[in-house]
Amino acid sequence: MNKELIINAEEQEVEIALLEEGQLLELHRDVFNKKFSVGDIYLGIVKKILYGLNAAIIDIGHSKGAFLHYNDLGFQINKILELISMNRKFFSNNFEKKENRNSIDKILHPGQRILVQISKEPISNKGPKLTSKICIPGRYLILIPFSEKISISKKIKNAKEESRLLSYIRKIKPHEFGIIIRTASHNKREEVLNEELIFLIKKWKKTLKNLIKLPPPPVRVLSEISKTSCLLRDTFNDDFKSIYCNNNFLCQEIHSYLSLIAPEKINIIKYYKGNIPIFEKYGIEKQIQIFLGRNVPLENGAYLIIEHTEALHVIDVNSGMNNHMKKNCTESERIDNILKINLLAATEIARQLRLRDMGGIIVVDFIDMSEPIQRKQLYEHLKEKMKNDRAKHKILPPNKFGLVQFTRHRVRPELKVNINNEKSKDSPIHYIHRLEFVLESIIKNKNHQKIQLHIHSFVSAYLKKGFPSIQQKWLLKYKKWIQIIPRDSFGYTEYKIFNENHEIISSSFH
Repeated sequence: MNKELIINAEEQEVEIALLEEGQLLELHRDVFNKKFSVGDIYLGIVKKILYGLNAAIIDIGHSKGAFLHYNDLGFQINKILELISMNRKFFSNNFEKKENRNSIDKILHPGQRILVQISKEPISNKGPKLTSKICIPGRYLILIPFSEKISISKKIKNAKEESRLLSYIRKIKPHEFGIIIRTASHNKREEVLNEELIFLIKKWKKTLKNLIKLPPPPVRVLSEISKTSCLLRDTFNDDFKSIYCNNNFLCQEIHSYLSLIAPEKINIIKYYKGNIPIFEKYGIEKQIQIFLGRNVPLENGAYLIIEHTEALHVIDVNSGMNNHMKKNCTESERIDNILKINLLAATEIARQLRLRDMGGIIVVDFIDMSEPIQRKQLYEHLKEKMKNDRAKHKILPPNKFGLVQFTRHRVRPELKVNINNEKSKDSPIHYIHRLEFVLESIIKNKNHQKIQLHIHSFVSAYLKKGFPSIQQKWLLKYKKWIQIIPRDSFGYTEYKIFNENHEIISSSFH
């Protein structure tokens, strides 16, 4: 599976696109000098206690105040509070256990200083969510101060490898530190793991020194690494074939980080100097216009409608013209066709959740299927496609109404791209991108000898003008001539596509 990382650095932010086999899979934005990122550690002040919620509001400098629930205090809270009070005996074991005090007001009080880590960024009108379960993540290991526990990723299935890793970490783990062994540590040499553990411990000790030097709280004690480095840390593997970036300084930063985690792959970093914007050069802008709107087309002419509310996300699967254009279709063929549409929709939905970073409750209305075996097949297919999603999620089987419900954990605001306003929705380039996607899907199927596009006269003239025209570019790209027929009776965004038998194979008339 070939993966590419395309990085577009602007004056105020960096856009990062992850492509898999040329298809846009994830899109991230990293604002320069951004505060309140997941993983940042703050020295805050308890502002007030929310007795009814068994939680506290912590002042870390955000206008809304940050939320800390009792369940997120963690067993380290006593040692952290002792540390903040600058008692040199904070490594002593003479602490009252948290579980004996099941109310947050027995542990925290207004005006108290506390060390916290952001677990969820500010979303909508809510402030950041915090935890006092401090952890320092690395590529192969996660360091947990004030702990003794060792755990290992469930994705490491090999029992022998699991035993090797656990045995080695037990040997090298210092007292008062816990370790989580990440999936990336699979088959890694012991000296590599030891080097990272030493690096993470130094990072933590530097954080402790910062506590003494820093100004009064609220203040940030430790910043998470840049979004680009964070993405490489969590996802980089042998599937990555190239990294393109249009900023020389950022290229050097990526080179430095990659030389630490995968020195043999530093040659895949390429500095992009072209005049064409990097996202346009690699087709990302085009995919954003097609796949991040309210209506998302599928390859077989079907489409998704994605609606967002405050409480949940609703996705509706529509067959479009797909079911209405097949002549002499038997009941068995119709049922199979519905299953194909639903499976294709499930694949795209799994991608959309990662691409938009949708979270909370998601309800999907698939096309009704009467056969239980097909509903089970759809459910298993959806679980398989969601397997590579790093966000925690849970999927329920289709209910009696044919709805599939699942939850997905989100720690950052959902990605929103402004392409739904009327101006951009009807822009020529947006319309042509979507039209080309439909034509490309038809050509890929290789079922049609000839393709005839009936379209409004003005759009027809636009596609044919210049040298090379868009029509000629399609010929070079797809090795197939698409005949364009102007139709004065059509609206600007209406079209019909016919095959050699003059049968409609796609249409905007639903």
